[in-house]
Amino acid sequence: MIKKRVLVVGFGIMGCRHVQAFLDDKNKYEVHVLEPSESNIKENITKIDAEYDDCIWYSKLDSIPLLDIAIIATSSKPRFEIIKKLLKIGYRKFLLEKIVFQSENQFNIILKLFKEVHAVAYCNFVNRYFEAYKKIKKELSNSENRTHITIHGGEFGLGCNAIHYIDMFQHLTNSNNLKFIKSKIEISKAKNRRGDDYKEFTGFFTLTNNKLDSIRIISEIKYNGGITINIKNGDRNYFLNEQTKMFYYHTKKQFNFERFSIIPTSKLSNIIIDDIFNNTCILTKLDETYVAHVELFNVFNKTLYGKDFLKKLCPIT
Repeated sequence: MIKKRVLVVGFGIMGCRHVQAFLDDKNKYEVHVLEPSESNIKENITKIDAEYDDCIWYSKLDSIPLLDIAIIATSSKPRFEIIKKLLKIGYRKFLLEKIVFQSENQFNIILKLFKEVHAVAYCNFVNRYFEAYKKIKKELSNSENRTHITIHGGEFGLGCNAIHYIDMFQHLTNSNNLKFIKSKIEISKAKNRRGDDYKEFTGFFTLTNNKLDSIRIISEIKYNGGITINIKNGDRNYFLNEQTKMFYYHTKKQFNFERFSIIPTSKLSNIIIDDIFNNTCILTKLDETYVAHVELFNVFNKTLYGKDFLKKLCPIT
């Protein structure tokens, strides 16, 4: 069997879990990792119960050879330049963590480059692979009713994590058209674990699409109990809680209760990569998340910069 040669850029919180998924089957994958921080390597090698020699390591982007696919698991700020350099090396398949980029202009430049060289990138919005959402997607597929979603949580990272729920909204409603209709956003006072280059937010916003489906995402400082999700479509109501990992749904005729299972990155990334090579991946492609990102850039940058919001990079990761 010819091994798939996978490059993971960034060996932090997410990057090490991607690596862990591939190391579970060393006969199938050859794992290459770009990580300049020796302390990150030592800490996270131990975290995933691996050995240093399990991977091929690089400390500089210039020393990376052309491999089969690249997973970009860095924070958002360096990703734009990293992808441009990898495209020049010859990479044509990518899996990207969120937030993908920090501005509409960066998106436009990368999308143009991708089109020129026929590259493809998928965004790692993994909710699409969870059985609960697959079930809901199937049950709503023939519905003519509007879908209304409410996400409610504490300080869960409104800036960096809202994109996951917006993507699920787009997935369930089969629409990439989005528009903010109401928002009240405040800058979080909590220290960002990614550093001073990044900001976080609390508050709420509501989006709709051209079919008048809607999603409201709420982040309250004093809220406890995990992120709760309510998906309403006609008589159907689905209730999910990411902390208790349970979900139930009911209509006027029935009531059901099921366990909500989250598949960790360490058990999913290898499946996603196989799907990419088999052209069966159900993740969002880069161009399909463009509108969602741009809407987020605008609402957060308006809070940070006022009238100059269009000229600024959006500091969410």
